[in-house]
Amino acid sequence: MSQDNVEIVRALQPSGADLVTAVEGDKEPFPEADAWRFADEFASTFIAPGLTSDARHGIAGFMEGWRDWLEPWQRYEIWAEDFIDAGNAVVVFARVNALTRRDGIEIEHAPAAVWTLHDGIVCQIDFYYERGEALKAVGLEK
Repeated sequence: MSQDNVEIVRALQPSGADLVTAVEGDKEPFPEADAWRFADEFASTFIAPGLTSDARHGIAGFMEGWRDWLEPWQRYEIWAEDFIDAGNAVVVFARVNALTRRDGIEIEHAPAAVWTLHDGIVCQIDFYYERGEALKAVGLEK
């Protein structure tokens, strides 16, 4: 089942997209055909040094979390680089190229996300600013 989880996450994880544009207005983050892949009240959190957001629930909470995270950014382009099987979880290593809204400073960083699934349904997504923290969270510390 874990390889199935990797394929599910691979299909859902945005890549080659500007997330600032993707979350504008009332846009849905996932095609309607994929909405069933998420538990009704799935949780999402954003974890960075010195910051862990409260868990947001459901698609509305997910979008609210991303809008909060992206507020200082004019552009936040993301590319999925690697999908790591961690049993009921899938760790996604990504590459981000972003531009700050205020000063126009270009930033590159390598975050990760941990997608937790149960019977092929996404129950939780934790977004980590640091890849090592994501690996620790699933017991795959490098």
